[in-house]
Amino acid sequence: MVSKAPAALVMSAALTVGLAATIPSSTAQAQPSYPTDDRGFINSQIRCDAPQSAIAFSRTDQSMVAICVDQAGRYEYRGARLADENAVLTVVAEPTVPGEFFAQKDGVTYTVTAKELVIKTDEWTRTEPVLQFGAPPQLAVEMPTRPH
Repeated sequence: MVSKAPAALVMSAALTVGLAATIPSSTAQAQPSYPTDDRGFINSQIRCDAPQSAIAFSRTDQSMVAICVDQAGRYEYRGARLADENAVLTVVAEPTVPGEFFAQKDGVTYTVTAKELVIKTDEWTRTEPVLQFGAPPQLAVEMPTRPH
């Protein structure tokens, strides 16, 4: 005798997966495009000033961030809410562990990784998943050439 419960579970799972698969594509289509280059977001306040370059930059549903580095190796956090991109926060940043940067201003801390932006005060914490992330490519390693 074959039970009908597994078939119902399979149909339910298939429907759930089908719905989940359509949600990201419609959400992605609703998201505006933010072109980037080696200094961050093009035509944006979230962009490193030359001769700085962006060591990392990210966009969430609510925010944009660029971590800039100058020739002396000093880091800078530039961030803004998408709703008010002209209100840019620019403060000193520091790397904490590989791939993570930390900045602080007026009791608010900002932690940036490839996966999320975490904004924290003593009273609350907001975690914003990253939708778009960029970092410079790893330095190319020259391979020795073989004599012919």
